[in-house]
Amino acid sequence: MDYFLKLHKAKWSIEKQEFILASLASCLAHYAVTDVVILMPEKHCLTDDFNKLFAAIQSFFEEYGLSTVLYDVKEVYLRFGSPVKRTRNSLMKRMAIFYPELDKYYAKELTNKNKYYVKLFEAVAVAGHHWLRQYQK
Repeated sequence: MDYFLKLHKAKWSIEKQEFILASLASCLAHYAVTDVVILMPEKHCLTDDFNKLFAAIQSFFEEYGLSTVLYDVKEVYLRFGSPVKRTRNSLMKRMAIFYPELDKYYAKELTNKNKYYVKLFEAVAVAGHHWLRQYQK
């Protein structure tokens, strides 16, 4: 397993989109990717820039013969977060229980002023959700 983040903090631009697509190409070159899973934000968070990037990502993976599977953020948080209230902390805590190697990232995130690792936990959660949906009948 390989846990890492690639942050692209710059303001939105075509160059940033190309940088993101180059990062994805690097992942395809280094890993045997069979599924592309995207955690979709809530509808009110979908900006024009996000939609442009999303279309570019889908097109990029289609060129490699890979389709993208979309999961709603609420669906994933319901499966792995608190059944009572959807919080980032409850999701991270449960994912650290399921995947003990995430403990160190969970501990770091608790002390971070600006939330950084939550995206890592969301990525692991959506991958786990996808796996369960595919293989749990």
